[in-house]
Amino acid sequence: MQTAVYAYRAVMAEGDVLFEQAVALLLDSEGGESLMKSAALMRRAADSGHAAAANNFGAMLHHGRGVHQDFTAARAYYAQAAEAGLAPAMFNLGFMKLRALGGEKNEIDARRLFEQAAHLGEVNAMTYLGVMMMTGAGGPREFETAQSWWDKGAELGDNRCAFNLGIAHAGGHGQDQPDFVEAWRWFSRAQDMGNRSAETELERLASVLTEDERKRIEG
Repeated sequence: MQTAVYAYRAVMAEGDVLFEQAVALLLDSEGGESLMKSAALMRRAADSGHAAAANNFGAMLHHGRGVHQDFTAARAYYAQAAEAGLAPAMFNLGFMKLRALGGEKNEIDARRLFEQAAHLGEVNAMTYLGVMMMTGAGGPREFETAQSWWDKGAELGDNRCAFNLGIAHAGGHGQDQPDFVEAWRWFSRAQDMGNRSAETELERLASVLTEDERKRIEG
């Protein structure tokens, strides 16, 4: 039993070394041969069971960086990393399933993966999970839960979550009626966080705000 444990540790140590070498090459690379060497090392680390390497190599396959683009293989490596509990990989796999990349579209699986990743603090997952909950994709509509995830994402600095909250309040989603004051506040916050679309939404709101709503915003 001890021999098996030592062998496992040796494999994991090798995976760590390969992963670090791949990342170093990736950071220094401007493309070409260095990028291909990085991809080769990343694959070896992933095949040794290194979760972060599996996610990274999946991304390289996904986007065709250092290797030929291969959505099917990318999905498989993302799945390997997701099964190991890596939140970014859960999001990446969910995205592949949502967009039918490398396999069939499966909104139910995508939503489940986004929720798992969101509970682990993955902001991208919070953004997409909120959209799916708001629209009823892959499961029932859950307006309040969607907004709570976007609120968490906004607190973590994601301008898309702040923008989506503005859209939700402006459209009255999950509410008795639209709340333009709250929508203005969220669009303003999204704009401050760098969201380029927020300015357009603020201009639209400005044309329909009542005098009372303007006072509440200014106050």
